[in-house]
Amino acid sequence: MATIVVTTEVDFAGTGTWIDISQYVTRVGISYGRKRILTDASAGSCNITVENRTNWLTPGHSDSTYGSTQLLNRSVRVSAATTGGSDSYSTYLFRGTITDLDMVAGHDTSTVTIKVVDGFSKLATASIFNESFGLNYTGVRVAEVLDLTSVSYPSATDPKDRDIDLGLIQAQPETGVTTGALDYLQQLARTEGGKLLVNHAGAPTATNFGGMLTFLSANSATYDQGVTVSDAATLPTGGVEAVNLAFQYGSEQLFNSAEITSSTDAVQQASDATSITKYGERVIKRTVLSDNTDASELATFLVHILKETDLRVSGVTIDVDSQATASAEKLLHLNVHSALGLRYMPPGSSTAIEDTLVVEGVKLDIRPRDMATNAARIRGTYSTSSADAGYFTLDDPVLGSFPVVLAPSWVITHGFRLDDPDLGVLPVGL
Repeated sequence: MATIVVTTEVDFAGTGTWIDISQYVTRVGISYGRKRILTDASAGSCNITVENRTNWLTPGHSDSTYGSTQLLNRSVRVSAATTGGSDSYSTYLFRGTITDLDMVAGHDTSTVTIKVVDGFSKLATASIFNESFGLNYTGVRVAEVLDLTSVSYPSATDPKDRDIDLGLIQAQPETGVTTGALDYLQQLARTEGGKLLVNHAGAPTATNFGGMLTFLSANSATYDQGVTVSDAATLPTGGVEAVNLAFQYGSEQLFNSAEITSSTDAVQQASDATSITKYGERVIKRTVLSDNTDASELATFLVHILKETDLRVSGVTIDVDSQATASAEKLLHLNVHSALGLRYMPPGSSTAIEDTLVVEGVKLDIRPRDMATNAARIRGTYSTSSADAGYFTLDDPVLGSFPVVLAPSWVITHGFRLDDPDLGVLPVGL
């Protein structure tokens, strides 16, 4: 069993002076990402429940130590370190700003729940007004939007706040664009076939404090943390035992016809007659910012990967602190777009299910195990998709051609990343 020390900090003064409130914390709940590959990522949230018997955080109360100060929009971060692990830095599980504080008071008790959201909340309230954009790759267009005076988030000069891929698809020129910033950015992600989210955790470094706005291109390699999840019966050496695995077999992601509206308003179509005969026509519709050719290729691609139902691993639940130290440390690094190996033997079967999964969403339930040391119990639930749902496959008529996502460990990529001091300078592998 690993000993994981969780630290919760708040910048009450708004000056970069972090106050450790871990001694008061009774529970932390973290959630970010998405549940399925066909949906947009939502704003990340973090709910922190604290003991308030000493009146240190009674919101708006004049003689409360911190409750009498400005609380809304103050920064919060939650980090974890594994005792005896090999990481040189803590892993930041979440970073965001306070939106609400709810207090429940008893006769001689008081608890406060601090509600925190990540940077998506800022993008959701920002707007684009009558802007014009030239022909450029989706990642460049994303950076242009973030740099607009009406958006201005996050800072391009702070590398820990942005991680923007160049992209493979070109967004067509537009004039007079007036819309919500987040809606437009998510449309760019759908155009690319990539991901847009505020990501947390990941490989710990001196500048990674979580809360990183991330745009992933269609061929972005997954973050391979070297973790294989299994049941106890087939647990390989160095593997991680899951509490449970959630499987889906149904029509949630079954589509055999696609209608993609391009930048010219022309609808590009693709379908699979065999699948339609078996299941009836199931149509997926999208509007993108690319030209007719790219829109047509996207339609073909979506039908190819969604035309048949399959037994899908939709989620994996793991007690992180119950694992060996090295494995627990790797699990703390997991974030959206991380790779997970899977090996599971169904009861009564002699054939194991083996797959490579991609993390699409992260939920962490953190509770104290030892209040004196801040050691914690951490249960992680990871929404997943299968790596064969759109990953490069040799000799495949569709997935053997780019743009598709590169599967974990099959190739090492050093793709162009905007604002990166090294990868932001050509030549790099696109």
